This record gives sequence, C-alpha cells and structure tokens, in this order.
Amino acid sequence: MTKEEIDKLLDEMAAEAAAKGDDDLRPGLIYLNDRLYGTEIRTETISAVRGQRYRGIRVFVARGYDTRVITRKETAGLEVGAFEDLTPLD
Repeated sequence: MTKEEIDKLLDEMAAEAAAKGDDDLRPGLIYLNDRLYGTEIRTETISAVRGQRYRGIRVFVARGYDTRVITRKETAGLEVGAFEDLTPLD
C-alpha cells in the first residue's frame, strides 16, 4: 500500500462514516509495515500517551504487519488511546 492509497482510504472511510452517521466506521488505527515507516509515511509523536500518529490516526509499526487501516470498531480490545479527528492533507 502506498501513501496515496492510505490517504485515499482514510478519506473514504471518514466520508462513509459521516454519510452513515456512524463514528465506529471512522479510521481507528493504521498498521504500517516498517518499509513504509520513515520513507513514504512520516508519523508524529507528541507524547507517549498519544503514541505515533499520521493525520491524527494512531499508527502501529512492525516488520510483520501488512499495511492496512482498520475502523474504530475493529480496534476493540487494542490499546490505541483516544481517537482523534482525521486531519486534512497538507
């Protein structure tokens, strides 16, 4: 998955959630393969509590991950911290 594909998916998920009025469908977590981390995708870490974020969405990075985005509902049972709004592209 490329940065452009991730950005498109994040925007599509946010639009679908807004259209359906269901916050559980909003982007909740990005699993990011380490090959994309720091090259195509730059995350920001403001505090240990917030963790790594891309466009406001929590990011988990590992070599073993297939890059994908899951909904807030799908994060049930994971320690992702507080959800934040999706920020627009720069």
